[in-house]
Amino acid sequence: MFAIIRAHKHKSISSISRSARHTFREQPTLNADSTMISKNRFTGCRGTENLLGALCARLPEKRRKDAVLCIEYLVTASPGAFSRHGGHLDELGSGYFADALSWLKARHGQDNILSAAVHLDEMTPHLVVYVVPMTKDGRLSAREFLGGPKIMRDMQDSFYNSCGLPHGLQRGISGSKAHHTAVSQFYTALQADEPSVELAAKDYIAKALGYETIAWKKAQAQAKRIAQQATVDAIQRQALFSRAQALVNIEKNTHQNAVQVQEYAQTLAKREASLVKREQVLAKRAPDLDRDIARSERAEQLLEMYEHRISNEPNPSRKLNHSLIPAL
Repeated sequence: MFAIIRAHKHKSISSISRSARHTFREQPTLNADSTMISKNRFTGCRGTENLLGALCARLPEKRRKDAVLCIEYLVTASPGAFSRHGGHLDELGSGYFADALSWLKARHGQDNILSAAVHLDEMTPHLVVYVVPMTKDGRLSAREFLGGPKIMRDMQDSFYNSCGLPHGLQRGISGSKAHHTAVSQFYTALQADEPSVELAAKDYIAKALGYETIAWKKAQAQAKRIAQQATVDAIQRQALFSRAQALVNIEKNTHQNAVQVQEYAQTLAKREASLVKREQVLAKRAPDLDRDIARSERAEQLLEMYEHRISNEPNPSRKLNHSLIPAL
């Protein structure tokens, strides 16, 4: 059961507005249970208009036309981790969502967290957080938080260590080439099986006459969700394959590294044996070397004595008398 965090970049007010209307349940939400909407929990802005107002007040006047205005984070876990599916986490993740929100505040700063919503009216509980990607020096830069594989990998590591690990969840395979599912697609993947809508003869007759009954609309929506789910299932299967391939690559690299380490250890052992042999040879030659050094030092002393004696002779220019040099 995995700890899951996804990020979606919004570059326009209209994009944020569409997302917010879904988050705040200001439009019909087919994959939500209307009888449980009251159980949803909100922090910060609690409506689309309120959110957009807070966002505009926070954004700098001067910014690039293609700048990311808002990051939408979606935090959840594998469905089986929650108690409603037999897991160990309660509806609020036993503090998992609270830890995730604290982690986002530490990452982005309290003032840049506009709104947080925990949805409990869908099949799998999840947290949605809207964040202004403002840097510490006052720049609007989503790249600093989401730019590049290394930053994303570090983000996943940090989130897992701070939020996933303390709650008994696993991290996704580091190094996997699986692509992240978009937040919009991921909502569909959170849904579990639901009972099929049965259509009666009157529903088909009404449709033939150009009128869609409530049952027909429900069946149509369900068919659409099933088609979307099939697409997401294919994406998830590809992700699992990529994770398995990543494990194979890790095992292969580990084996190769082990072989290299073993070869290096053997090389070091050979060098050490060679050094030992050299030390043994030097140890045997040490007495001869000591004798030669002593003779050399004695020769230097005698030469100095002879030169001193010659310098004191009345006729120093005479030829060298070898008989004056003592035998070594």
